[in-house]
Amino acid sequence: MAVQDDLRRLSQLDSIYLGHTLYSNVSGFGFTTWHKGRLQQANDGNWTFRSISSDGTVVGFQLGPPTANWTSWETPTAGITVQIQINQNVPVPNNPIMLGIGSVFLQQQLPQELTN
Repeated sequence: MAVQDDLRRLSQLDSIYLGHTLYSNVSGFGFTTWHKGRLQQANDGNWTFRSISSDGTVVGFQLGPPTANWTSWETPTAGITVQIQINQNVPVPNNPIMLGIGSVFLQQQLPQELTN
């Protein structure tokens, strides 16, 4: 299926999960944060993720329109996944280390290691 089709399928669900991964291109270390929320498409075609929380905290990601660095697939364990690859070095203020690549994942299910 096309990325746009998978985005529409994810937007029809009551909730999905957004994972944001950052890697250091120096140490190779990476970490991922996860948020539960809803995926919505604006009238201009841009996609937005808004968190769902019981305490009223809001986390939002303005994802923009799909581009060539967006891919999607489906597996039995994760369901539908859309990956947005980030390939830009971003300098960290007052630190010689540059953050390297990262990814944003829109997933139907949380990774199994977080649910066990």
